[in-house]
Amino acid sequence: MSFQFSTAVRNASADAVETTIGTAPTLTIRTGAPPVDCAAADAGTVLATIALPADWSSAASSGVKTLLGTWQDASADATGRASHFRIKQGATAHMQGLCHDAWQGSKAYAVGDQVQNGGSVYRATVAGTSAPSGGPSGTGGSITDGGVTWAWLQATLDMTIDNASLITGQQFNVTAFSITVGGA
Repeated sequence: MSFQFSTAVRNASADAVETTIGTAPTLTIRTGAPPVDCAAADAGTVLATIALPADWSSAASSGVKTLLGTWQDASADATGRASHFRIKQGATAHMQGLCHDAWQGSKAYAVGDQVQNGGSVYRATVAGTSAPSGGPSGTGGSITDGGVTWAWLQATLDMTIDNASLITGQQFNVTAFSITVGGA
């Protein structure tokens, strides 16, 4: 049997993440694969930098914390394809994960593009144009969606952004972010 926790314990654990990281941390959106863990050096090019609000996530409810306030960079730092993020307090990276667009119908996708659809994250393995509706679903390594083939990456949503293809000077927004503590 797996551990199971009360909602109070799950909420306290999720709230402890924000408390430990501290007020007004910095969020960076980067290209390429994330480092192996938070202790490793930064990887990829910084595409966007956001000074998060002093109170940057909601109070946990049912073991889940979500973004609070507006997470926006008025002018992207560089041009490139966003693939991961890091949240730091000073030089210390406390959190990292994948970032991706929400899936869109009838859109051209390139190999390596990552999308969120139905609570799962997928990476394009064959370029093409997505179906008009539906999007990838399931957990396979070869999911057909119109002319695109997707591979399932993970069942949890790390961070959704309004556009993963950034251009220097472009406004950039985080549209969804959550920390979920398991064990319900």
